[in-house]
Amino acid sequence: MNERAEHHLLRLRLVCAAFLASLVAYGALVTFLPAPDPPPLPQSAGLAWGLLALAVLNLVTVMPVYRAMLSGPRRVYTHSRDVAPLLQAHFVAHVVAYARLEAVPILGLLLFFTAARHDWFWIFTTAAAVGMLMLWPTREKVASLLGDSAALV
Repeated sequence: MNERAEHHLLRLRLVCAAFLASLVAYGALVTFLPAPDPPPLPQSAGLAWGLLALAVLNLVTVMPVYRAMLSGPRRVYTHSRDVAPLLQAHFVAHVVAYARLEAVPILGLLLFFTAARHDWFWIFTTAAAVGMLMLWPTREKVASLLGDSAALV
């Protein structure tokens, strides 16, 4: 891979690591802060299921939105072979995907602070962490984006 792609990969990994670190911070917050007693919303089952539906909808649509954000720049790249706009679009698509994934544990935090539900927080955070790890930027993914099979050697 060329130097520009390597720089892109490093910058992308730093941003993605910051998003993952925020999940660790949320987990520390829930672990070390006592749950509200009594919970502000003791009858929160409806809220929990509603937020679960919102989280699932968000998780299911992360990849289609990610691909849609890259489809136009990929078409332009096939004709212009200018790598800068494609890498910028890739960076923005990753940030948007990671931000959407980070919204899921924030919904879990909402349940923790309103209903004292640790279990829902950890379910939401685990789902977001798995999504972030699946989207983790690798050299192979960037090389595939650029259509550069020689970079994999």
